[in-house]
Amino acid sequence: MAQLIAVDAEALLVLVLELRALKDEVRAARIQPDPKWLTINDYAEHVDRSVATVNRWISAGKVECKTFGQTRMVRL
Repeated sequence: MAQLIAVDAEALLVLVLELRALKDEVRAARIQPDPKWLTINDYAEHVDRSVATVNRWISAGKVECKTFGQTRMVRL
């Protein structure tokens, strides 16, 4: 059974506007990895080595690698 309650129209409008602002903020948010992490390509450029070399280092455990979303990142 539905229950009706009385709400001040102005107070409701304030809540609606605040909710819209929060929704816009959430939609605009972008998650970015810690700047200490670079993509494998960027890391290879940074250390002046090939991507293949960096991948070998990762396999050998010489550099730390994590996946953020679908992107593999190497700790700087």
